[in-house]
Amino acid sequence: MSTLDEDLARLNFEYLMLARECARSNPAETAWRFGLDKNRIEKLADMTLEHLRDQAESSRAVIQLLPVFVPSGVSMSTYVDLLQPFMPEWTDENSAI
Repeated sequence: MSTLDEDLARLNFEYLMLARECARSNPAETAWRFGLDKNRIEKLADMTLEHLRDQAESSRAVIQLLPVFVPSGVSMSTYVDLLQPFMPEWTDENSAI
């Protein structure tokens, strides 16, 4: 296997592992982040490491880049800020340990 194929297989495997963990923990988020439908999410959540590895070594990219749609009248930086998870400001009263 060439270096390009090895790099692509490694990237595919990491992506599939991330998508599978997301599918197992939060299917709705998986649909939004990875652009998958309910049937594919269920199949992905049930995949074994061996099956993920087989898919990753297919010599084809499994990553699907979704276009970013920014509503008119909203700047890209504002839109990106809206996509970030909400993390309340920590105060002295509820600071992390």
